[in-house]
Amino acid sequence: MTFEKWVKGIFDRPEGPEPWYYDINNQMPSIAPGLSVKYLRKLFTESKDLLGKYSNLQLKWGLWYIIDCGNSSELVSLLDKAIPLSEKLETIDSIFLLYKNCFFERCANSLSQTNEAEENPLNVLCYMWWDVAPLPATAGKIDNREIDAACLEVMQKVLLLENDACRQSALHGLGHAKLYYPAEVEKIVDAFISANPAMPKDLLLYAQSAREGTVQ
Repeated sequence: MTFEKWVKGIFDRPEGPEPWYYDINNQMPSIAPGLSVKYLRKLFTESKDLLGKYSNLQLKWGLWYIIDCGNSSELVSLLDKAIPLSEKLETIDSIFLLYKNCFFERCANSLSQTNEAEENPLNVLCYMWWDVAPLPATAGKIDNREIDAACLEVMQKVLLLENDACRQSALHGLGHAKLYYPAEVEKIVDAFISANPAMPKDLLLYAQSAREGTVQ
């Protein structure tokens, strides 16, 4: 399958309240893990241009398909030991560009529980990214420390984006990673809190919850 057909198959779908992949007769064909890693990296790196023509709802369902291993094996390919680590790390690094060029630009600048965020279908996907994705600490196991470290670095960089939806997404991921990487998470969150003394109170409270590993 060409990259163009892969993108079209995932995102060029009719809009609806339910994701297109719930239809058993409307499934994407699987591709080799090595190709998945390559396609994901290109998609994330060029997300501004490649995803610009799709609606926020189309992006929500398409990206959810990619990150949820119950729907596809796309993101699970980043755990395939047969693929060179350098390629996998480059793809994980490119997730930051998806945040910068897509989520930062298109998500409402609000925390997940606000009306503004609830009205934008992309906000919930952004918020749940690291919760749904099988990274870091896949299935509660620390088997891929280099992969996990790269994920934490992406979250740390996302905290620099001046969009509360992006920041909360990163904190959400850090909060879940606290169980496995307590020192690293505390260091990242402490630095974020220290650098942003005037952040909204609700975001500060969420950051403190992430530091303690008690996010939902």
